Amino acid sequence: MPRITHVFKTYFPYTSGGLEEAIRQCGTYAAGRGFDVEVVSVGPSNVSFREPDGLTARFFKKSIDLFSNPVSFSLARQFKDICRHSDLLHFHFPWPTAEILALVNQPGIPSVVTFHCDVHRSMVLKPFYLPLVRRFLRRMDRICVTSRPLFRNTPYLKPFKHKVQQIPLFMNEQRFSGLGPPDADVIRRIDPHKPFALFVGVLRWYKGLDILLDAALNTRAQIIIVGVGPLYEHLARRIKKEKITNVRLLGFLEDATLKWLIRHCAMIALPSTAPAEAFGQILLEGLYFGRPLVSTELGTGTSLVNRHGYTGLVIRPGCAGSLALAMNTLIADSAMADRFSQTPGIIISVISPLSGRERNICRFTGICCIPDQSRSDLTSCCVVRPNRWNVFSGECVLVCCLAFKLHN
Repeated sequence: MPRITHVFKTYFPYTSGGLEEAIRQCGTYAAGRGFDVEVVSVGPSNVSFREPDGLTARFFKKSIDLFSNPVSFSLARQFKDICRHSDLLHFHFPWPTAEILALVNQPGIPSVVTFHCDVHRSMVLKPFYLPLVRRFLRRMDRICVTSRPLFRNTPYLKPFKHKVQQIPLFMNEQRFSGLGPPDADVIRRIDPHKPFALFVGVLRWYKGLDILLDAALNTRAQIIIVGVGPLYEHLARRIKKEKITNVRLLGFLEDATLKWLIRHCAMIALPSTAPAEAFGQILLEGLYFGRPLVSTELGTGTSLVNRHGYTGLVIRPGCAGSLALAMNTLIADSAMADRFSQTPGIIISVISPLSGRERNICRFTGICCIPDQSRSDLTSCCVVRPNRWNVFSGECVLVCCLAFKLHN
């Protein structure tokens, strides 16, 4: 059974965010098509376990953390063996540790990287990091970006234009199917008589959460914040100190409760302040459930998912006044909110030219797409690259695959 190995610095259950969800959905889809999918990451200890969705999560103990870059000595020792037992490596950028390991070990097998975002925080170190990044990108067979704006706004990707392909993140409806009831204790914490705006994500520096708290002081809505991360304690202290009574900080929630919140919220709010927010998985999930969106213009994929005036409102980043105004507008103007709620399928079709029934779009070096005569709504793919690549039989080589199931 061919093995696809995803490599990223964080993964479930130790962290929970949009990127982890994107890896899981891509991997789950591949596992369901007969591939052995492994996710390699770092964690508090060396442990490996099989998840219910068919993926193997393999964690190596974190030794040190340098500028938000976790380093694992045990991963370094085992990386060559990981490559030896993989048929394809799928890196998720940025993670300097993995990029160095790829350069040192020279895997010699098909390798792809999904370029999720540029480096925006450690600007002092960036000039020293970029030479390593360029060497790493030269070694990759394909570079996937989640949006065209991300490619246009990242100058050092330009020399690799010949092997860059846009593959947006996707929403797999199976994630929210067959779930049990939501957590009643969580639901009781929400005032049923007030509409609420919903934020979901890892509580990181670029998410604009302080801006969200500032805006909460001037909005008629409740603000529900779902997620954990480095800013959790800071936000909790601010909410208590400033007595921001319309904000609920709920931490991590299971999918059943998250689904209930998305379906019942007045809007999804993603007030990110930096292009490190490259796509916004929660925006896609909000579209799927027909919720209006409020996001910021960052020059990334967020404004492709949320089309201003069609699916929601796009505001300038870092402005609490604009955020409060946008949220208050959607609460006051129910006709506008309803109009935004009725257009998700159209916009998803713009992101990925799919409509109606399920389709597979697989893009990778040497991928050959041919119609599957037995299933007119699908595309079958096989890898064809002489002398270096094996031909994988089966329905699809799911390296970077969009798997939308849209409502007819």
